[in-house]
Amino acid sequence: MARALDLRETAAALERYRRRTGELTVAGVVLLVLAVGVELLPAVAWTSDVVGWLVVLGLTALGFGIVTRAIGARMTHVLEAGTWSAHAAVPVGRAWGRATVVLASPGSGEVWPLKVVANRLRFDAVRPGPDAVLWWCGDPGLGGVIAPPGGGELFWAKPVRGRAARRRIVARAEREGLLSRPVPRNPQPAPEHVASRPKPTGRRWGVWRWVVLLAAVALGLGIYGAERSMDDPRIDLTILSRQEGDACTVGWKDPFDGTARTGPYRCTPDPDPVLEGWDTGFVVSYGPWKGDLYNADGEGAPVDEVVDWLGGLGALGLLVGLVGGGVGRWRRRAVTPVPYADPDAAARVSPEKARTEPSPTYALLSARAERQTVPQTRTRRPAEADVREVPWWRVRGLRRVSGLDEVLVAAIGCAGAGLGVWLGVGIPAYVIGVLMTGTLLRTGFRLLTTGRPVALLLARAATAPVPVVRRYALLYDPRGGAPVLVVFPAHGGPDDRPEGLVPLAPPGTSNRPRLGLPSAPTGSVELRGWLDRADNGLPIVVPWIEGRPLWPVEPYAEAGGSDFEEHLEWLAPPEEDQEEASAP
Repeated sequence: MARALDLRETAAALERYRRRTGELTVAGVVLLVLAVGVELLPAVAWTSDVVGWLVVLGLTALGFGIVTRAIGARMTHVLEAGTWSAHAAVPVGRAWGRATVVLASPGSGEVWPLKVVANRLRFDAVRPGPDAVLWWCGDPGLGGVIAPPGGGELFWAKPVRGRAARRRIVARAEREGLLSRPVPRNPQPAPEHVASRPKPTGRRWGVWRWVVLLAAVALGLGIYGAERSMDDPRIDLTILSRQEGDACTVGWKDPFDGTARTGPYRCTPDPDPVLEGWDTGFVVSYGPWKGDLYNADGEGAPVDEVVDWLGGLGALGLLVGLVGGGVGRWRRRAVTPVPYADPDAAARVSPEKARTEPSPTYALLSARAERQTVPQTRTRRPAEADVREVPWWRVRGLRRVSGLDEVLVAAIGCAGAGLGVWLGVGIPAYVIGVLMTGTLLRTGFRLLTTGRPVALLLARAATAPVPVVRRYALLYDPRGGAPVLVVFPAHGGPDDRPEGLVPLAPPGTSNRPRLGLPSAPTGSVELRGWLDRADNGLPIVVPWIEGRPLWPVEPYAEAGGSDFEEHLEWLAPPEEDQEEASAP
């Protein structure tokens, strides 16, 4: 195939990654600028706390933005130079450290233990699906890009260091059957999925990003010095001798180590006769100037001038860098239009591009469902309440569909933040309270407008009196591993075509999403509902298998519709159907 970046889904994913990087960087700069603005306000009791939190959050966001920007540049280089290849993959959980995945090289039989540069929550997006396949582009000895089939979510991965760690991880992957899994077919994108993406003409920010970076560091150091100077201790001085003007030699006791010290000092002019021989000053409490003496006007130690210069140059540099970078980017956009303005357009399939070949048969899809079945030590999750006997909000699956659990978590967070405010925790409690309140309002609005009506609709469909019996094949979406129930006529043979499908919500936990799914990949299913319909006219149907409901995330897609064809295109591509049909 062509280079990896010519795949439209990959180019759109890289554009989204860059956009997130830019948002982090901008957020960090904005927070630092806000810190400067708060610092310039008249001093009140909460000013120093707010400035400190803004600086910490701003530097954190800016640091993450810089790191992710560097990773994005490496991804771009690798995806422009290499191609995608499909590999059998096994995730290896680690109690400490980054998530790890092991790939099998289809040609040489080697295995590549790789560390995924992503937090564990985001790693779920690239966790190998039911086919146990991941795409790879790069050098396994240096690092590269890893993605789920389709190339729509990108992660940087680097080799695991340490011979003992590599052996331990590879041994675990081999015990889970990595080497016995079939060799996946390499990606061969259809013409409509290939993009004529022009090569980059240059860096987006050029020298301006370094101006912004250095200015942000200088501004952060200046704000840090200004904040720390508020904690400089005030001490009494003994005037040992006076020189011309206000120059003096004084002695004092070091407040940090208790030693007696002497040194030059700019004494107070025209002191009160009662205070003859005495004066007061301040001692620097941070940095390389720690222990230096200065007076109330900041004279005597160079730290005051250094902090002022860092703050002033940092603010000026940020302004110049942002304006220069913004003008440069605007000029480049005016010359070259930005490709992939709609990153989600690649995920949509128009009806005229739908599958033109006949739908796969029951024999083909049931065989595919058998291959996707992975034996589990636990197959059943603790039973949830029966929707026919209790209100919908007591049913675990409906609570998840409606978002009620998120509302309860946000409410508990608000209560905890309120308790922290009452106990006098301070600014952290206020920040957490604001965040939790916003989350509660957002999740509560979604619960009232969409979550609760959908839950009531599903509960009514699940308790419909007359079921429709059909056969099913349980498949998994290769884009994320979500279960999909493909429905066939109740009485028929291996050549029957599917008459509909139902995308399901994984009933298990985040670590074991398949818990609660049917133990058999094929069998009989009772479909209840049919009377209520969604906004697009598709019926609301709840499947019952083995005496318990499986909650859908979308309406029942009937054969012949565009939604049906789009889902079936991903579940069973036409090329794979032809290969399976010709296999002995």
